[in-house]
Amino acid sequence: MTTLMAAEVREIPGVVARQLASGLPLYREIGARLRRADPSLVITCARGTSDCAATYFKYLAELKLGVPIASVGPSVASVYGVKLRLRDAACVTISQSGGSPDLVALQASARDGGALTIAVLNVTDSPVGAGAETVAPVLAGPERAVAATKSYAATLVALAAIVAEWAQDAALADALHGLPDALTRAVACDWTPAIAPLAKARSVFTIGRGVGLSVAHEAALKFKETCRLHAEAYSAAEVRHGPIALARDQFGAVVFGTRDAGRPSVEDAVAAMRAAGARVFYADGAATGRDALPVALSGHPLLDPVCHAAAFYGFVEQMAVALGENPDTPEGLQKVTRTR
Repeated sequence: MTTLMAAEVREIPGVVARQLASGLPLYREIGARLRRADPSLVITCARGTSDCAATYFKYLAELKLGVPIASVGPSVASVYGVKLRLRDAACVTISQSGGSPDLVALQASARDGGALTIAVLNVTDSPVGAGAETVAPVLAGPERAVAATKSYAATLVALAAIVAEWAQDAALADALHGLPDALTRAVACDWTPAIAPLAKARSVFTIGRGVGLSVAHEAALKFKETCRLHAEAYSAAEVRHGPIALARDQFGAVVFGTRDAGRPSVEDAVAAMRAAGARVFYADGAATGRDALPVALSGHPLLDPVCHAAAFYGFVEQMAVALGENPDTPEGLQKVTRTR
C-alpha cells in the first residue's frame, strides 16, 4: 500500500531545501522585528501538530533569549471572551490551514491587547493570515494526507530561522543550510524492528527533553491518529514523577535523544523505564543495542528534532499500514479542524 503520508514524508528534504532558498529573507526580517520589539513575553496560539511545533519554539526561544514563552488556550478568547493584556508582548500563531475560528479569536484578542501578532502558516491566504500583522509562510506546499508531516518539519525550520535571527546566533543560522542533506539521511532511517514490539504494547510513552519534547508530543499524537495506539508524551524529568509506575509488561516507549545539557536525564529515563519492565526504543546517534533506533544528526543540536521527526514519520506510517490502518484518512479526523 502506497500512502499519501509516505510520499509526503519523502518530500521533506526537498521542501526544506526550497524553503531555505526562498523563505529565509522573510524569516530573518521577522526575527529582526522581534529583536527590535524586544517583547518581555511571547504567547503561542496553536492546536494539534502546530501546538507541538509551538513547544519547539518555546524551548528554542527560552534557551536562546531567556524570554518566557507561554501557550494560551484559544478558548480563553473564543469561548470565554477574555480580553488579554499583552502590552510589550508578542503573539505567535502557528497553524497549517489558518482556518480555525478559535485561533482567529485568540490572535485578534492578543492584537487588541497590545501584542505584536505573527502567524506561521502553511496556508497564508486564510483567516489567521488575514488577521496577523506579519505572516511567515512555511512553504510546505499542499498536504493531502490528514496526518501532517512535511508542514510540521517546515514549521520547525521557519521557527528556528526566526529565532536564529532574533538571537543573532550565527551558528544556528549557518547550520540551517545543512538540513536538507541531514533530512535525506533521516527519511532513509530504518526503524522497522520497533513495529512488532510497539504494536503489541497496551500503551506507549514518548519521551524527550528541551527542544526534543516537541517531537515527543508530535509522536504521541501520530501514534493515536494513525495507528489508534494509546500514547502519552512526557519530558524525561516529568516521567519520573509518577507516570513511570505504569511502565510494566506490555508497555512500550520511544525516547528521542539530545546532544545538549538534557542528555543525562534522558539516559536516566531510558534506564529507569527499562528497569521497570518497559520495552524502550532509543532514537539517538550514540545508542547501541537491539533497541537503538538510527537517527541522522543535523549540524546543530537544536535542529536535531527536525531530523528525528522525519525518521519517526516514516516509521509510524509503516506501522499504521502494518496494523491495517490508513494514515491518510484516519477515522473521525479531517485535514482542517475548526473548533471554538
